[in-house]
Amino acid sequence: MLFSTISLFCVSLCEAKENIVARPWIKIKIEKEELSRICREASVRCNDMGSSLWKVKNTHDQILYLLTDRLELVQLKKVGEKLAVLNHWKFKNYSHSITEYGDDEFNSGGMSVYPAFYPISADIDAIALVSQWYAGYSGGGREESIADFVALESNGKYQPAMSSIPFSLSERIRACFSEKDYKTSPHCHDESGSTLSIQFKDVGKPYYQWTLNYTDFTWDAGKTEKFKKVKKHSVVLMPFGRKIQ
Repeated sequence: MLFSTISLFCVSLCEAKENIVARPWIKIKIEKEELSRICREASVRCNDMGSSLWKVKNTHDQILYLLTDRLELVQLKKVGEKLAVLNHWKFKNYSHSITEYGDDEFNSGGMSVYPAFYPISADIDAIALVSQWYAGYSGGGREESIADFVALESNGKYQPAMSSIPFSLSERIRACFSEKDYKTSPHCHDESGSTLSIQFKDVGKPYYQWTLNYTDFTWDAGKTEKFKKVKKHSVVLMPFGRKIQ
């Protein structure tokens, strides 16, 4: 987390009726020495403090994914006691659609890979390259994340499928300042946020239709949680295309 007062909302991976789903990754617990060995075997420069090994959740194949501190994603396959490199994508020099955000109060938290695959079609997956922005307040702060969904191709190639997609939002502003305030107020912060879930649908076209479902909330200071206001809205998109509605 960029600052402890903010709760970062993660993306929910939502299952569509056709059972076309995003595939979250799970992190593999591994010793630093073993991770360093894997990096060497894959001929990848990586710092074991900022690199990690993953696999797709609920799979039983021998495919692993090495995510490095240099924003490189390496697809590996276990072959006996060895690891074979199947694909190697490098995102360090990727030009994100969002290079500036808001006014000067926002600072860049850098770019990261969200640990999941998102289906573009039956044969193509995308990953989310997330640009993070934050501003610190006295007793609170604001954090926003914007995603570019990048379609993965073979031989280390990739191309943007969707850009500038709001990914998460969280804001918390302190509203209690005295001991009396803290003792008497049922809620000492103004809070707001937004979460995203994604549905995928085969509509008979080359790429799946994506429905971005947003749940926004506001919770005013001085009010109990039952007064929290929630609004929902959706955006329908096609990869490599325009908004449908």
